[in-house]
Amino acid sequence: MGDRLLYLTSPLLRGDDVAALQLLLSRVGFDCGRVDGFLGKITAKIITEFQQNYGLVPDGICGPQTLQALQRASRNSGGGPGVGIVRERHTVAKYPQEVANLRVVIGQFSKLDRLTNDLADRLRSQHTNVAVINDVDQYRHAQLANDFAANIYIGIEARDQQICDIAYYHTEGFHSVAAHVFATLATETIERSAPWFKPTVSGMRLQVLRETSMPAVVCGFGPVTRITPHSAVLADDLANALSIWVKTTTMKLGNK
Repeated sequence: MGDRLLYLTSPLLRGDDVAALQLLLSRVGFDCGRVDGFLGKITAKIITEFQQNYGLVPDGICGPQTLQALQRASRNSGGGPGVGIVRERHTVAKYPQEVANLRVVIGQFSKLDRLTNDLADRLRSQHTNVAVINDVDQYRHAQLANDFAANIYIGIEARDQQICDIAYYHTEGFHSVAAHVFATLATETIERSAPWFKPTVSGMRLQVLRETSMPAVVCGFGPVTRITPHSAVLADDLANALSIWVKTTTMKLGNK
């Protein structure tokens, strides 16, 4: 960070330096939202607000003076998680507490139609409002989930290697707390019913995880020939994990 001016432009500036800027702003109390490495309108607005509060020219451009002021302010802010994570924890309490009241987007990237359809059927049988997308483009998944105003996005991705991994958004200084909880619950549920899959949880920076505005996970399963015969079991596990998540997320996070 500091090698270039950071400001709102088209196409949007992106990179680790933008993520570092968002993290610094979050740690000194200026909420950019998700630390995603994209300098959009919200981040530009927050840069201007920081400049106004610190007596700088409020031009929305992070140059040497703004960066120096941020670094000075951050030295006095401690090593906490930042306002973005705190905000997410406090908004968790606003999520519906019944599966029937949830809005869920299931995104399939390829080859696991049976698992995707089984999961959608399980949720719809509980009167959950479900939208399904089959597309290889992660941007389209994120766009649908955001437009649908989903409470959670669940991606289903086929892998060539033998794997059962559930990823949530994680980058330096920020992670999706609610998505991490769901990923953990899902792996625990799969471990109980199908321990041979050896499910794992991973923090990742996948595009669809970064660009969705709600808790989001991507379930990587493979190979297809191994997963397809167990689609019903995995669908049950994910649906059961969602039922637990929606009832316990407020208790786990809202009181922290």
